[in-house]
Amino acid sequence: MGHDFLNQKASQKIEGNHPLYHFKRKVWNTHIDRYPAAIFECKSEEDVIDAVCYAKKHGLKITVRGGGFHPAGKSVMDDAVLIDLSNMNAIQVDEVSKIATVEAGARTFEVDAITQEYGLAIPLGMNSNIGVSGLALGGGLGYLRGKYGLTSDHIVGVHLVTGDGQLIYVNRIERPELFWAIRGAGANYGVVTKFEFKLVPVGQLILGLDVVYDYSDFKQIMEKAEAYRQKAIDDISFNIILTKSNTGFKSVRVIGMYIGELNLQTETEIIQPLLELAPSVTDYSEMMPYVDMQKKFDCFIQDGFAIEGISLFFNELHPDVIEILMDEVDRSEFPVSYHFVEIHGKMNRISKFETAFHIRDASYLLVVEAEVGSHPDLTEQWIYQLYEKLLPYSYNQVSYLNSSTIDEGVIQNSYRCIHGRLVALKKEYDSENLFCSENKLID
Repeated sequence: MGHDFLNQKASQKIEGNHPLYHFKRKVWNTHIDRYPAAIFECKSEEDVIDAVCYAKKHGLKITVRGGGFHPAGKSVMDDAVLIDLSNMNAIQVDEVSKIATVEAGARTFEVDAITQEYGLAIPLGMNSNIGVSGLALGGGLGYLRGKYGLTSDHIVGVHLVTGDGQLIYVNRIERPELFWAIRGAGANYGVVTKFEFKLVPVGQLILGLDVVYDYSDFKQIMEKAEAYRQKAIDDISFNIILTKSNTGFKSVRVIGMYIGELNLQTETEIIQPLLELAPSVTDYSEMMPYVDMQKKFDCFIQDGFAIEGISLFFNELHPDVIEILMDEVDRSEFPVSYHFVEIHGKMNRISKFETAFHIRDASYLLVVEAEVGSHPDLTEQWIYQLYEKLLPYSYNQVSYLNSSTIDEGVIQNSYRCIHGRLVALKKEYDSENLFCSENKLID
């Protein structure tokens, strides 16, 4: 009837004098160095309630770590209580209802390994080491976005510990307004301990697209990719990644996934145009297991990096935007990557009023990451100057908070259209602003 995956470990409270404190406080982005007041490693919802009550009693803010990946390191804050859910990673699949119950510490590879046994999946991220919780609560863009939408679109219920230490259940019927909010702005309202996701059919073999192009063809690639995106079918999604290495070498890579039927017509009309945006340097495209495609680029994030990063959505990539990006990548004195996540299909057809992730008619997400070397001030200055140059061209100045440095201006821009609803719920469920205080929904 179902499949359980359990990993039971002991809970513990870790403070500054604990031998594991400095190891446990680290975040994936090694440029971030923060010192929480206490770290609670939880293995049950009762442990989470105890941690919340401890924070409230001592007047401390709360941050939550699920899988542990976030470029801005927002899961760790100075002088706050860090609730670490990484030991809570039980997964259960009900193959009849096609519902997966996933604890908030689970990571993508753990979920994929179980759901694929049934030829099913949750639309998750594009690296298997990414945690499910942060992804789902902030939106969640993966290779299945064209066919099935976002990770958050597949949440059907959550178990959540509120600021007063109450464990509540939230779904479309139970607390529908909070259900709207947690699907896009969920980190603001409590600690989600468990998700219920609607599963979708995804075969175990897919076509993984992976083509390397020469940087000199970048403009042509972007023009042809946009023409392709406008007519793209739901079964395919792709990203374009421009990278500059520490040696100054620049290249363009198109990476994507096709999950539909393969025949001569689809290969000719759907696949080949994406593989021929320009003369290719190398073509690594091949049929492969879905779980292997999800793991293909884990090596780029597994051990962590010191980075500065920003993101913005766009309705279109204006020629001026392309010029700015090319000028800035040439000017940078450090490794840089531009990730263009094209957007079409199911993700755009869901109403912007359905969830708190309201960016439903953008065409691209651009994520920029710059490696912090021996001159971090130079990197930070470069990344923020680029952000300011791109801002006027962007979609309502909105960032993707799962992939961006967080500051008050970025938050205000990204939540502007729904700020009133979010604040009303914040006052109802977290009036003392214990959770995610960086987001500044209330003072």
